[in-house]
Amino acid sequence: MDRSLAVAVSNATTTTVTGVFQRHASPRQRPLTGSASGGRWGAEGAFPVLYLARPTASVVIEAHRHLVEPVEGMRPEMVGPRHLISCEVEVTNVLDLRSKENREVVGLSIVDMTSDVGDYEACHRVAQAAHQLELHGVLAPAATGMGETLALFERRLPAEEQPVLLDALTWEGLPPDPRRAGTATTGGHFSGESGRDDVAE
Repeated sequence: MDRSLAVAVSNATTTTVTGVFQRHASPRQRPLTGSASGGRWGAEGAFPVLYLARPTASVVIEAHRHLVEPVEGMRPEMVGPRHLISCEVEVTNVLDLRSKENREVVGLSIVDMTSDVGDYEACHRVAQAAHQLELHGVLAPAATGMGETLALFERRLPAEEQPVLLDALTWEGLPPDPRRAGTATTGGHFSGESGRDDVAE
């Protein structure tokens, strides 16, 4: 680990995160299990990360960014069923990158945190340091430019801070993209139920 970066991350402020967050996942996945397949806040194979977001519009945009936009000819209605998972969180010791001051301390910019899918090197370095310092996760502006992303470090979470599943809805094809004028931010084709598999920012 880069010692100077570790010092910088240790000097940044942390926060306690509470409230309802969501994620989308394949129906084949366990709803609240992290993945080490690689994402903005964890390099491939490094450590498992559970990605959550709020509001729902941010989750929908991420689904479009990962499942539709990279595939030539793909349309939202062609995407296989996805689960929209809602959970309650109360997590301490989370690196708070919502503030400009903290981002400057750890050497990240908004551009770093909203970079294209796969362009994650700067965020990986900070996440690696935070994980080794045994922080519980990272809270940051969503790469979508809408809402927040909560990346939880699964191996660092105490048992009492595990997210609590609230419900799951099934998307039969993706909801409309909220970035397009006149589309709903929480709509789509839903059916009630009482997790490429994992995609993450």
